[in-house]
Amino acid sequence: MKASRQPVPFGNMQLKYCERCGNIWVRRSGSNQVLCSSCKQAEASLVAGPISFLSFWNRLRAEAQA
Repeated sequence: MKASRQPVPFGNMQLKYCERCGNIWVRRSGSNQVLCSSCKQAEASLVAGPISFLSFWNRLRAEAQA
């Protein structure tokens, strides 16, 4: 039995590089997002409140190793 392929409707999408880490990701055309989801979360955690650089660095290292 052969599986049928259905085209996936992407609409207007474009490749974008993250301006923080350099990863390539897909976003909607015309969007002004410049960060990937991982970096967006990291930036939000910095803005959310005081955090020491060491604890932030350790969390980023743990995420990168996972």
